[in-house]
Amino acid sequence: MTRSGRGGPFVVPLALLRRHPGTRRRLTVSGPIPGLDISNSRVEPGSAVDLDVVLESVLGAVVVTGTVAANWEGECGRCLEPAAGRLVAQVREVYTDQADPEIEYAMTDDWLDLEPLAHDACILELPLAPLCRSDCLGLCPECGVNRNYETCTCTEKADPRWAGLTGLGALDVIPEWRK
Repeated sequence: MTRSGRGGPFVVPLALLRRHPGTRRRLTVSGPIPGLDISNSRVEPGSAVDLDVVLESVLGAVVVTGTVAANWEGECGRCLEPAAGRLVAQVREVYTDQADPEIEYAMTDDWLDLEPLAHDACILELPLAPLCRSDCLGLCPECGVNRNYETCTCTEKADPRWAGLTGLGALDVIPEWRK
C-alpha cells in the first residue's frame, strides 16, 4: 500500500526530520513499483527499483536529492533481439507544506511518499527505442537477415523518388563572393 496510503518501502516518516530545519537524512530503499513500461522497454514487474536520496529539512519544505536506478529490458529497435540495461536518473524535488491537489508529490506533516517520484523518474529514463548494443546493424530490409550474425548479398536499391537528384553530386562551382 503506497501512494500516500502509508506503507511500502518508499514511504518515509518525517516528524523527527521536520522538527529540526537544516538537518539531513540519507535514505536508501529498494522495492517494486508497478506500471513501469513504455513502448518497447520496461522494468520487469516485481523487480527492484533502487532509491538513494538525501532528505534535507528546510523551513516549510523537504528537499529530496539523489538517484533512482533500475534494470530494464525490452526489444531492440533495429534487430528485434532482446535488449537490457540499467537506468539511472538524477532527482531533485522540493516538497512543500502548500496543499495543492494539482501536485502529485504529496507531503504531510508526518509522511512523505517517494514512490511517485521514483515512478516518474524511471518512466522518463526508459529508452523509447532500446538497442541491444550501440553498434547494432539491424535487419536487412530486403531479405530480413540479422546483420549482426550474418552477411547478406542484398544491394541497397535507390529510391525512385530521389531519381531527379541523380548526378547533382558535389558542386565544383565556388561562388564568386567566396574566392
